[in-house]
Amino acid sequence: MKKLSVRILVLVLVIATITACALSFSACSNKKTIGIIQFVSHPSLDDCYNGIVAGLKEELGEDLGGYKIDFQNSNADPTVSGAQAQTMVSKNYEIMAAIATPTAVAAANAAQGTIPVVYCAVSDPAGCGLATMNNVTGSSDLLDFDGQLALIKAFIPDVDSIGVLYTKTEPNSISQIETLKTKASALGITIVEQTITEAREIQTAAEALCNKDIDCITNLTDNTVVAALEFVLAAANAKNIPVFGSEIDQVKNGCIASASLDYVALGKQTGILMAKILKGEVVASNETAIQVKDSFNCYSKKVADALGIAIPENAGQDVDSQA
Repeated sequence: MKKLSVRILVLVLVIATITACALSFSACSNKKTIGIIQFVSHPSLDDCYNGIVAGLKEELGEDLGGYKIDFQNSNADPTVSGAQAQTMVSKNYEIMAAIATPTAVAAANAAQGTIPVVYCAVSDPAGCGLATMNNVTGSSDLLDFDGQLALIKAFIPDVDSIGVLYTKTEPNSISQIETLKTKASALGITIVEQTITEAREIQTAAEALCNKDIDCITNLTDNTVVAALEFVLAAANAKNIPVFGSEIDQVKNGCIASASLDYVALGKQTGILMAKILKGEVVASNETAIQVKDSFNCYSKKVADALGIAIPENAGQDVDSQA
């Protein structure tokens, strides 16, 4: 009889533990969800994500005010971005953040105004149609082309031709290349273009670009190209051609210099905006709420020395000294 009582007690404790776990799981699963979709992993977009989370925590608290985050990576496939966004809409997420242009367009098309979409690191929101969509807003990372060209001329005073590799199917890049060509032309500089349609073409395209008559290469914020920067650098280094990055992490990874934007700060401002929308303090209008215009110069002394290029006075901060 005593053994039976012990067994009953153990059974009761087991049932109580299972019930508690189930209730805990249910409570967790009932949290409202913030969806974040990132187009591809590379340093600037990773910085955007980290900044968004930091901004959300600053505004909502370390526990995110009871919200949970569902983070998805599209691995540079717009079709995947669309499917991920559709799933988030069907699950009635509270808000979606979309990092980079292809993901932002996919998220806005999936939401159709039903839930707020806040984009981050979209260079030309109007050009890709986001500026006319309901319940959509976000942050723009348009490059400082004047600053970049001035920096290139400081490193290479007699520069007259600059190579650019970009994805011709990415609206963000198409808009940027036209702006760059106009500004470069005013300085007597020719932009030599090499395009791709998908990532697997990058190595061959980079080699083809480096076989053309160019003084250097400059990067746009082209997500497909930046995610495969090592192929561009390998082709350029083989020809002793300097590559100018579009942000500081590209310089840390082998580019010579950049007029760079702060992508962590951009992401943080985006996260704060998202939190204010969640709290009902602002609405997601069809205007770009955050536009970053200021840049800072940075360079790699190690890369400059390897290429035999003198470092100008206005080169900015040496990324190698910060390692």
